Order: sequence, then structure tokens, then C-alpha cells
Amino acid sequence: MTLFLRGQHLRDQDILLLQEGELSEQQATEFAKHLYSCRICQAKHAALKAASEHLDELKVVPADAAEDALRNHLQSRLAEAAAVRGEVSWLHTLRQPKMLARLASVAALLAVSIAWQQAYRPLQDRMGPYEETGPKPVRALTPGAVRPVALSELCSLPDNDLDPKVPVEKQRAVFRAYGMDDRAARGYQVDYLINPQLGGDDDVENLWPEPYHSTVWNATAKDALETKLHSMVCGGQLDLTAAQHELATDWVAAYKKYFHADRPVSTVAAADGLPVLER
Repeated sequence: MTLFLRGQHLRDQDILLLQEGELSEQQATEFAKHLYSCRICQAKHAALKAASEHLDELKVVPADAAEDALRNHLQSRLAEAAAVRGEVSWLHTLRQPKMLARLASVAALLAVSIAWQQAYRPLQDRMGPYEETGPKPVRALTPGAVRPVALSELCSLPDNDLDPKVPVEKQRAVFRAYGMDDRAARGYQVDYLINPQLGGDDDVENLWPEPYHSTVWNATAKDALETKLHSMVCGGQLDLTAAQHELATDWVAAYKKYFHADRPVSTVAAADGLPVLER
């Protein structure tokens, strides 16, 4: 059974959801097949994509004017795309009341996107520059979250860094909250601020985009700290709540404190507890 009647075209909302990857697998397959064979929907797809990409260039407008401004902007972008592809007949339908109402609903969706961008400013504004001393999670976005768990449960298994996989939906939510697009997110992994082996929860408040290799304070360094804290907690040298607090507050400072080093030490030395050589 198809998801829409033959002869119909994709709605603007459907195209936006397809572009954002928010459709089910069945819907995405059905819509993609239609898009492949329909020039009208191809033109709409290109126009909406251009409007979406242009959002980053828009200035924030007053709330009472946002919808009108976005609707006017979208109509302009749709007209440009239609003219390039010679879709004059489709452009003509923009003047029809039903299409204008549909555009208004799309403008409302785009207004929500602008509001999201206002609430969560770009990553560089919230986190500061990516220097050797950073980056660290934005505390307002990632304060850390823990689950009720017994110490005996945590210490019954070794800390092997096999964290549960974060669902794709949560990963996208974290990257959006930090103002990161797909290209910027490639060098990062969505990681647990307080790792599960120390009682960390999978709530978005405990998830953040952690760099793989772009700084010295990266995923490798944090993994070494987590292993050390797990060993100390299970060895009775450190209270569990204290370890959780150290990770949630400033994991870089915690690393320097427990490794007695200003920079990350080698992975082997950190794991084996060998003396740290001065650099």
C-alpha cells in the first residue's frame, strides 16, 4: 500500500522531513521513489533545500514578524528555483490560496528552526575556541546525569569502555543543541559525560559531542581517566559520588589531578599506573 495516492505530489512538510531524515524507512523509500520520477517534486525539493540552507544567513527577526518574513523569503527562494528549472506551471500555483496556506505552515516550521537556533547558539559561541585546554561540555546543556546503581554492580565487571550505543535520534539532538551540522560533527562522537561504568545515565543531559583527535584533551584522554576513576572507586580509594562529580564538573581538571600531569600521558602508562615522565 502506497503512502499517498498516485498522481499526487509530495507535500512541502513531507519533503522537509525527508531532507532531515525524520521519516520512517518505509516512508523515506516511498517518497524517494516518487521524487526520482517527478520533476515537479524535484523542483520543490531543490527550492526547499535552498531555503533551508539559506537559514544560516538570516538575521533573527522579532517574534511577531518571524512568520511573515520567513514566508516571504521562502516564496522568493521557491520562485528562483522554479524559474531555473522552467517550472512555470508549478510557480503559478503558488498564488492559489491552498498553496499559500501550505507555505504558511512551512514558514511556521522554519520559524521553529530559527527559535531553536536562538535558544542554542552556535558551538563556538557556547563552548569557546578549540584550544589545547579544551573543549569541554557546555554545562547548561550537559550537566551530567546518573542512574540509581549499586557499587557492587559497577565493580562486578571491568571498565572495558564498551559504552551502550547512543541512539541516532539522541545523537542528532545533541549535535543540534550544540549548533553542529553534519560536516562539523564528523570529527566528534556523542559520548557520556559520566560514563555508564560509573553510573552515568543515557539522558541527553549526560551526552555531549566529544572530539576524537582534534585536541590533546580528546576521547582517548577521557577514556583513560574513566578507567582510572573506576579502578579507584572499586578499590575503595574514591567515593562513587565524588568520581561522578569530578567528571560532570571538569573532567580535564580531574585528569590533571589524578594523573599529576598537565597534559595527557601515554595510554599504556595510564592504564598500567606507571610513573609519568615529565615533558
